[in-house]
Amino acid sequence: GVLWLSVVSEVLYIMLLVVGFSLMCLELFHSSSVIDGLKLNAFAAVFTVLSGLLGMVAHMMYTQVFQVTVSLGPEDWRPHSWDYGWSFCLAWGSFTCCMAASVTTLNSYTKTVIEFRHKRKIFEQGFRDEQNFLDQEAIKYFRERS
Repeated sequence: GVLWLSVVSEVLYIMLLVVGFSLMCLELFHSSSVIDGLKLNAFAAVFTVLSGLLGMVAHMMYTQVFQVTVSLGPEDWRPHSWDYGWSFCLAWGSFTCCMAASVTTLNSYTKTVIEFRHKRKIFEQGFRDEQNFLDQEAIKYFRERS
């Protein structure tokens, strides 16, 4: 059961990576505005985080199944020297890359959204001050004319 669960998890891991990559490509070729591109990037980063976590869990489950099978199996199955091998290193490398890419993307998205909100607040505040100044000037002008 755990073996099939790990295989299904690996397939989901690959599918989530494909969805994240597709969203990044969609953002690259079809984004109409900066905000839409940032939102697509953020969704791609979330899918990449989920993919990396699911992939690492699936690989750990598979490693556990392998270790139990080797320890409980016949004597001729048991290796004399055993290490994790290239697939374990590849899983850790993939996990690290997924996490680094997604954290960087989410950080960039958050920073840009905060900058846009700050600039909009400054613009609105400056616009209100300008409106108040113009209204005061108009009132003063009309008082002097009457």
